[in-house]
Amino acid sequence: MQLQLELPERQDDTPLTEASIRTIFARELREAQARFAHWEHAFAELSFNHARRSYGQAHIDGRVVLSKTFIGTSAVADLEDTIRHELAHLIAGIRHKHGPRWRQVAASLGATPRASGRSQNAELDDKMSDAPFTLIAVMRNGDERVLRKVYRRSRRYADYLYGKRGQRYHIHGEFVERFLYVDHRS
Repeated sequence: MQLQLELPERQDDTPLTEASIRTIFARELREAQARFAHWEHAFAELSFNHARRSYGQAHIDGRVVLSKTFIGTSAVADLEDTIRHELAHLIAGIRHKHGPRWRQVAASLGATPRASGRSQNAELDDKMSDAPFTLIAVMRNGDERVLRKVYRRSRRYADYLYGKRGQRYHIHGEFVERFLYVDHRS
């Protein structure tokens, strides 16, 4: 006889803790194991890191690493999606990246079948997007387009000059004159 533990229902506004994340992970892992008998990489362990650029990673040795950024938020839907996303990598195989095989597995697990990088939860999105710089493209016609927040200035964009040998970036057919970084620190 197998004993089933009844876990208390989770309140949506209750901040996530490492323990609650492990509980949610265990539930998602059980569901994935019930759905898929063959895994390219057998699950080995769950760990956490301080990443602010990605919500999670799956490794060829079976490790799944989740960002501690989830802790203290109420981003349960994003956490579940991230867990399913990373488990899909273990099932399909890391080498398949976000290709058709991975998308098929991710969809069957209920994950968003793409590498999103965007949260449905504003609280989590704010915690993840604390990058100190914003990259802006100045177009040939003078318009400025905000591209994304970044953690460091890249020479690729800082040294870019329209027409310089080999450099002619465009966005939707419009050429970029130069790039700017706005520094949010201070």
